[in-house]
Amino acid sequence: MNNVNNSQENLTISNEEIDLSELIRPLWVRRWKLIFATFLVTSCIIFYVSLLKPSYIATATLQISNNKPKNTLSINNAFNESNVSKEQVKTQYELLKSRNFAERVLTNLNLFEHDEFYSTKYNDTLPFLAEVDKTEEPLSHDVIVSKFQARLIIEPINDTELVKISFRSYYPELSQEVANEVGKTYLAYQDEISNASKETTSQWLVDQLYELGQKLQASELALQKYREAEGIIDIKGVVGLVGSELTELTSAALKAEKHRDDLKITYEYIQSNRDNFNVLMELNEVSNHSTYVQLRRSQEVVERKVFELSKRYGPKHPKRIAAEAELESIETRIDLQISEIIISVEKLYLSAMQKATVNKQRLEAAKADFLRLNRLQNKFFQLQREVDTNKELYSNYLIRIKEADAMGGYKANFYVQFIDEAILPKSPVGPKKKLYVVLGFILSLMVLSLFIIMREVFVDTLNSRRKLDNFQEADILAILPKFKLNNSNESHSDLKDIKFTEAIRTLRTTLLFNGEKKASKVIAITSSVPNEGKSTVALHLARSFSEMEKVLLIEADLRHPTVAKNLNLDIHRPGLSNLLAKTHLINECIVRDKNLKLDILTSGISPANPLAFLSMKRFGMLIKVFSNFYDRIIIETPPVNTVSDAVIISKIVDGVIYVVHGSKTKREHISQGLRMLKQVNAPIEGIVINQSENMDKEDYQSKYYNDMANIIKLPVRKQM
Repeated sequence: MNNVNNSQENLTISNEEIDLSELIRPLWVRRWKLIFATFLVTSCIIFYVSLLKPSYIATATLQISNNKPKNTLSINNAFNESNVSKEQVKTQYELLKSRNFAERVLTNLNLFEHDEFYSTKYNDTLPFLAEVDKTEEPLSHDVIVSKFQARLIIEPINDTELVKISFRSYYPELSQEVANEVGKTYLAYQDEISNASKETTSQWLVDQLYELGQKLQASELALQKYREAEGIIDIKGVVGLVGSELTELTSAALKAEKHRDDLKITYEYIQSNRDNFNVLMELNEVSNHSTYVQLRRSQEVVERKVFELSKRYGPKHPKRIAAEAELESIETRIDLQISEIIISVEKLYLSAMQKATVNKQRLEAAKADFLRLNRLQNKFFQLQREVDTNKELYSNYLIRIKEADAMGGYKANFYVQFIDEAILPKSPVGPKKKLYVVLGFILSLMVLSLFIIMREVFVDTLNSRRKLDNFQEADILAILPKFKLNNSNESHSDLKDIKFTEAIRTLRTTLLFNGEKKASKVIAITSSVPNEGKSTVALHLARSFSEMEKVLLIEADLRHPTVAKNLNLDIHRPGLSNLLAKTHLINECIVRDKNLKLDILTSGISPANPLAFLSMKRFGMLIKVFSNFYDRIIIETPPVNTVSDAVIISKIVDGVIYVVHGSKTKREHISQGLRMLKQVNAPIEGIVINQSENMDKEDYQSKYYNDMANIIKLPVRKQM
């Protein structure tokens, strides 16, 4: 569970927003190391590039065109063929890169034994390095060709017909010779193609001309036989006449059918109302007939007359009888007229049917005749086209034979010429030493900076303000900067690092003026693991307290004592272990350092079982006795994660200060040590971050601290 909690805490910290200053500060702190490492890598690069041989490039320019100049005859122009495609031109570029061309150039220049392919890229500055990859045995042709192709550069110039042929070599003369020879080899290759083409073109054209003559004769004979068999004189004229007749018949048939369909409706209406003259009167053919119209008018006149006489005379009056007889006669005539009109309509319908049938038969006969003539025409035209095609091909090939015989300078497909031959290169093109050095410097600086930043960000220590702000397991009492002694003979009593001294005084002030509780009189100083600076912190904290009060520094680390050594005292002098063993008196064990103005009780002899000594009741009694004589007691203890001595001592002190190395101590170790102290209810004052590198130094040691005129020397407190 503890590991899980630690992982969660680390994840939380990594997800926090990182201040830019925290990324830059590690670089500034380690700037000299960074600069030294960068210059070291750059120096290695400089040394490496100085060992490389210079290389030279010579470039020739060819024109490979898919269009012939206008003043140059070509077989393609004579044949009216299209130009060579762009894909075919690109194929020529690949031919220049091919193994075939490489082998030709190597053979022409006799380069299979040249030193270019046997020497290494290193010069003779270091003879052993120049012989590393060098081989005395002859290389295979494939290996040499591959090396040659790797040095050959074929580069078409965009939007032009030009191509650059370049060769990279350690020898400038060789680069010039190879670049020119590749172009010459390609020109010879094109000549070979054209010569081979000229040898086969004439014979091929003669064979084709003979075959075409046979085909032409056969096609003409077939056309003549077909004309005679079918009796064709003017097939186009006959087909035209039949087509015109077919058009007229089609129009007449359509009109006849339309007329028949119109009469059919009237005919069917008449048949359905044959005996009903009142209904038949409504037909247009009846109602619009002139005789019927006159009879209807006479009927209306007589009807009015009968009506008038009926009002004046009786039914038997002669005038009325005569008028009625006249009316009856007119009605009879009307019925007869209607019958005649109906009969005429029926006859007209039957005549229209017969006419439509006749027209349809004539149309079908015309269609059959037209289709027959059309088939004859198609066959005739097919034979005619074959004759015309054979004639045209025969004429074209006859012209080709004559032109092929007349063209002695014929070149197939491509127009190739040298634009610029390669010249001897005067200066090397590589290696680009300045570029390599600059890039090496920049990349090494970036990589090393990134390494330092990543190490600072992801290392699981309290090495930044962000990580300190997120640390909640104990209070942060002070942050002590990293310092170094000026020389090996300087002791901690002579330390004059003002920033470190002021940080210790800040720690002292924090301990004295903690508002939550009374300042601790007996203070134990421990750490997680060895070499975190707890001895140094204990010594200088005691020294700081000694400026104000009577202080005793007890070295309770009986396993690896360092206080005596740091103060240039005899490491074999009696101390705490001697007092606990009752072999010496107190005044024999305590030493008073006049420089630090405090009393010091070193560890003394190293016992076989330090934990047993520190667990004695006598040790607690000694602390109580010393408390009566001293204002402050500072006890330096062993690391809490290594041995249990600090846990035992924490039970008899008023406060415990936990020292942590800012750049080395992992949070896991800190949490483990604090957990062990909390398990015995140790009075933990807080954590002191020692050897912190991420603190600003430039403005700290200002004139305010260095100007001796601002410092007033007080009289030294007399020791009791």
